[in-house]
Order: sequence, then structure tokens, then C-alpha cells
Amino acid sequence: MFDIPMDLRSLEKEIIAYEQAPIEKGKIMFYGHSLFTRWGGSKWGYRRMEDDIRMKDGSLAVVNHGFGTSTTEERLYYYDRMVRPWEPRALVLATWGNDSMYGYSPEQSMHATAQLLAWARADFPGIKLYLVETHPTAKGKDETLPDKWNNKLRERNSIREMLRVYADTHEDTTLITLWDKPELFEEGHVGDFRYVRDELFVEDKVHPNQAGYDILGPIFREALDELL
Repeated sequence: MFDIPMDLRSLEKEIIAYEQAPIEKGKIMFYGHSLFTRWGGSKWGYRRMEDDIRMKDGSLAVVNHGFGTSTTEERLYYYDRMVRPWEPRALVLATWGNDSMYGYSPEQSMHATAQLLAWARADFPGIKLYLVETHPTAKGKDETLPDKWNNKLRERNSIREMLRVYADTHEDTTLITLWDKPELFEEGHVGDFRYVRDELFVEDKVHPNQAGYDILGPIFREALDELL
């Protein structure tokens, strides 16, 4: 789709593993990058998303299809295999994330995101759609190249605004915001990347640890409350 030297099949082994698992139709599907992948249980040592986000009666509510360091274009590429067979009643889509690292612009990322959501609407009339903005990380605190980091902030703010406009103009779409959540920041510094709480992340300061997921769980449950 884009003129970017990207091997869209680099994560094929992960896709095959999902295809070998039983298909659970009619669930809330989380589809995205490593924010979801690591919320997957035994490999990372964390409590599973499926256990953190359940129906109010305690039954299973979600299917977690996070895979690797995936980009938005890869999620679009694998839609036919990773989303369509499961016939989800709602789709929670992680956005941006790794796109900048591979050279995608916010506009390209948003274009691919909009295409994926259009497919979901066509395949599953009445589906509820949720866009998750890029989660706060503590990585920026150690950034030694201010110009590079400022560019990342500009890109992040650009995609956030595109996602907001998209959600505001589509009745079936909800934006799940994370940069306005005080639980993720030091007191009095909501939204400031310099004050994201270090203790919520593993050593790379990008991926949440169990304490981080303990906070994200209630945030997502609240956002999905009408479906649980």
C-alpha cells in the first residue's frame, strides 16, 4: 500500500499460532501491537487480558490478537486472517505505536486505520469500534536527542488529533484516551511525557509491567462498560 520497505510477512509465525487456536466468535477483539501482546499471560508472566476484562457475570468477554512489533499496515494486511474469521461484536484497535519507527507518517497510519475500520463495518454491520491512542511511556525521560524527540511528539500529537476527529465524526467509533489519565503520571503532571510513572514499565521503559496493566485494566473496562 505504501512505498516503505516493509516485510509484511515478518510476523507470519505469530499469525499462524493464532490461526491454530479455537475461533471464538462474537467477542470483543483487541487487535494491535505489543501493548496487547504482552498482556497475554504466561510468556511475559502477566495476568491475561482475558482475565482482567470480563463480562459483569464473570464470563469471557475478549479475544486478544496483539502481535509483535506490528504496524498499522501489517494489521491491515492480516485483517482477513486475524479479524474476519472471529466475527467480533466490537473491535479495540491499537494505533500508531511502531509506525514511526518504520517510517510511516501519521497520515499514512490514519489512512490504513480508516481502511481497516471500513472493512470491519462492511463485514459486521453494527459493530462497535474503539481506537486506542498510543500509550504513555517513560522512554522520553532519557531522550538524548531533543530534536528527534520533539519530532516524535509532533507526530504523536498529529495522530492523536486525527484519531479524535475520526471518532467525533463516526457515531460507531469511540476514542480511548490514555494521555489524560492521572493514574499513569506523577501527581500534578497529567499528560506530560517527562512525568510518566517509571515504576509502571519494564526495563525498556516502553512496555508496561504488571503494575502498569493493573492500571490499564480498569481504564479499558470503563471504556467498554456498555458491552460488558
